[in-house]
Amino acid sequence: MSLTFPASFADGNEFSDLLDEPTRVALEVASVRCAFEDGMFMDAWQLAWSLEQRLAGSGRWQEIVVTQELALAAAVRLGDWLLEGQARVTLGRACLALGDVRRGGPQLAEGTVILRALGVPSS
Repeated sequence: MSLTFPASFADGNEFSDLLDEPTRVALEVASVRCAFEDGMFMDAWQLAWSLEQRLAGSGRWQEIVVTQELALAAAVRLGDWLLEGQARVTLGRACLALGDVRRGGPQLAEGTVILRALGVPSS
């Protein structure tokens, strides 16, 4: 069985152009959640990581918090310290951008400690 797509969707880029920003972001966040819930932890982490810069560029800090919480949980399940450190730093920065110092500070600090212990230079 093969799938046939309309010519306008052949390369996959035009479909997202048809969606408004909130709908597209909601689908992207849902994709991270679905990957995590299906046990595809590396995929969930990679999806969250790939969305972070664009979401930050449009000030979608709450969506970054949601996706990075999933990325962090995925990294812990994978037992991958590098991924955990990166997720904690990104989660901490997003929390701080939302004004949640109580939550963001410790995440940022713990992520930085993990990355330094691994020899990853701070950015």
